[in-house]
Amino acid sequence: MIPLPNVPGIKTSTSDVIVIGAGIVGLAAAHALLLAGNSVRIVEQSEPGTGQSTRTGGGIRLAHGSEINVRLAQLSLPTWLEFEKRFGIDPHYQETGHLFLSSEDTGGLATQAGLLESLGVPCEVLSEEEIGLRWPTLDSMDFAVGSYCKIGGYLDQHQVIKGLAQTVQTGGAHFELRTRVEGILRDGERVTGVRTSDGSFTGETVVNAAGSHAGVISVLAGLEIPFVSRRHELLVLQETARVPADIPWLIDTDHQVHMRPDGSGRALVGGFLGHDDPDDPDDYDPTLSERWSTAVREQASQSFRLSRPDSPVLRGWAGLYPGTVDYLPVLEQSAPGLITAAGFSGTGLMHAPVVGEIVADLIREGATSALDISALQSSRFDNEQRVVDFTGF
Repeated sequence: MIPLPNVPGIKTSTSDVIVIGAGIVGLAAAHALLLAGNSVRIVEQSEPGTGQSTRTGGGIRLAHGSEINVRLAQLSLPTWLEFEKRFGIDPHYQETGHLFLSSEDTGGLATQAGLLESLGVPCEVLSEEEIGLRWPTLDSMDFAVGSYCKIGGYLDQHQVIKGLAQTVQTGGAHFELRTRVEGILRDGERVTGVRTSDGSFTGETVVNAAGSHAGVISVLAGLEIPFVSRRHELLVLQETARVPADIPWLIDTDHQVHMRPDGSGRALVGGFLGHDDPDDPDDYDPTLSERWSTAVREQASQSFRLSRPDSPVLRGWAGLYPGTVDYLPVLEQSAPGLITAAGFSGTGLMHAPVVGEIVADLIREGATSALDISALQSSRFDNEQRVVDFTGF
């Protein structure tokens, strides 16, 4: 997606850190590692951003249902607000806020609001009448309650990848593009590098930021981490939908459909619609499903009353949310010389800045003072897992 030119110079096979994956998390980790003084090599099987990092809606959200996800979003937000200053490219960040809606809520949205307030994130619980008064164009919706967080919105993820990739390359990182990892090198118990389709590369540390292929890398390293990739789809409705630009990102938690303004009357629409299907990263169809497109437009029309079931589609696509069985990522030192930063279940973009800093901390200090990441250790899978954060959409 973002071809990078070869940089003249002598190519070496040894770096301080080898990062597997040039998606948003891998690039953010490489950036933080370069700032910490490390030499970095990035091994990517295609081009930067051609995996799942750009097959999203560009969401930046503080309104999560778990403390760890809220904290990660809070710590990453300053980067998005200052991205153009730091990386020289405008990500076109638009603040919409998020409005979670329900007609069947038994206290879940109030619980979410209480969590956010306790962590310093402004959040309001609104009645149906209050929603209509706040946003008159939403007064025909039929929801009993809403949870509204004004902080958050969306940006252009393609611009983010471009800015990070260019900054990381300028900072001296070596890119090994169109290069597939085929094995993990070891010296006893310690990971010392990778064997690839273009030769072997060694380093003091290897970072698994391989996104939907993180499970493959874990298996190569002899680890059993239950990564799973779930299919999601998105479409953009044409201007004829006339979706107001001043409404928040709307999430119907009962029917698992969401909609946000996309400028000039357009709208981005998505949602699982009650289906949460795993898919094969090497064999999934990235094109929009006509069956899903019909169903999601019908549900969005019923839920939000802003578009028609037959609203014309400008474009659409399918992607994967690389995650885990409990919808939280793995962020840890998985073995001597191996850091895992993967399985974000759709939050990789919004959490990438602080995740990159945490990776650099783990390599430099063996721990991080940014926040308590004990809940993200893969050892949690030794016990029966429950879904910790229910707010993914």
